Amino acid sequence: MLAKNKFVVLSGLILLYHEVLVFLSVPYRCSWPTTTCPDAFRAAVVGDPQLTDRSSYWFAPSGMMLWLIEQLSDVFMKKSFRQVLAMRPHAVLFVGDLMDGTVRLTDEEYEQELARFRHVFSMPPHVQRLFVAGNHDVGIRSPALCPVCRRRFEKHFAMRKYAKEMSDLMVVGMDSIQVFHNTSIQGFPSAPCQRKLLLSHVPLWRESDSPCGATRGSARGIDYGQGFNYENMLPRSVTENLLRDVAPDLILSGDDHDHCKHVHLYPSAEGHKEATEITVGTFSWLQGNPRPSVVLLSISTCLLRKQKSHCLRRLSNATATHVDEARQGEVSKEAWFDYRVCPYCLCLCSGHFFTLLLSLPRQLGAVFFYLSWLASSLLVSFAFHLLCLESQSFDISQESLRDLVVVD
Repeated sequence: MLAKNKFVVLSGLILLYHEVLVFLSVPYRCSWPTTTCPDAFRAAVVGDPQLTDRSSYWFAPSGMMLWLIEQLSDVFMKKSFRQVLAMRPHAVLFVGDLMDGTVRLTDEEYEQELARFRHVFSMPPHVQRLFVAGNHDVGIRSPALCPVCRRRFEKHFAMRKYAKEMSDLMVVGMDSIQVFHNTSIQGFPSAPCQRKLLLSHVPLWRESDSPCGATRGSARGIDYGQGFNYENMLPRSVTENLLRDVAPDLILSGDDHDHCKHVHLYPSAEGHKEATEITVGTFSWLQGNPRPSVVLLSISTCLLRKQKSHCLRRLSNATATHVDEARQGEVSKEAWFDYRVCPYCLCLCSGHFFTLLLSLPRQLGAVFFYLSWLASSLLVSFAFHLLCLESQSFDISQESLRDLVVVD
């Protein structure tokens, strides 16, 4: 009896650790970057959650296996996202690929997946949320290009392109998939003295295998590639037009499922300008990255107001030959944003095996149940133990730009 009680206690402690304590520890291991402003605007950036469905895996088109995969995926992301919300972001930015097989789903199936997405990423109404479409949301080329998918995405998430002021910052949302089809990217409001943040699912063009910085899991950079329903970089000509017409200062992208930091240099109405692009890793543990993560972005609102005021004053006093210099201003050299990559260890999902086993019929027997429960815990926990130890936030605000390729 004593041995049995010890076994039950041990099992309970393992369950408590994996299902509760590991998730609760995330805010203590990961925090918002500090800025010069005490009232910094905090935005969590989520990339490529790609909710799994019947089209995700050939071996699980339906039945118990599909249900198991969906449960493992949803429970992990919901618990992870709950901890993101516990860090009190002012906004959550989704950079595309919200679901996996949208282009293959009927309207009825889509409504079911939409309900799943809203359940996993439920958030209070005061938290702002912005979306851009990815190739898994709307398709990328014929025959995958899906007009009904676009209509569904625009109805429930966001228009193809939009501009929105958010905390003294102009946020430009661009359905980067549409620019593959020569859709105009002009028409955004002019804001010469306002910083611009561009949201794009597909990363902008750069030389293949360009360095991505220390937070990338892969040893290689982003290599150009394309297939039936994907293309992992915007074409060079499209990138040049996009940079010229939008003139962003910061770019957030996804699609690659791994992190990458790249600096673009381009001509603009303000002279030569730099734009930092942050490619966000996937939030899901089923998308090929053993360290799903979220990016915590802090924006110095007081510094943005200071820069804008300084720029407007100089513009009002500038002659035509000094307009470009006035637009940039001396204070523009100050950093107005900072960000941190916050990875979640894959071992967080190990506790979900326990939850799933609890739902199995009692006819399997108590012995098989407890042995399976404990074996699942030990197997997954030990397999990813080293990853858990190394799973910590990376503060790359001080990362040197010397090893980052600048695109002319």
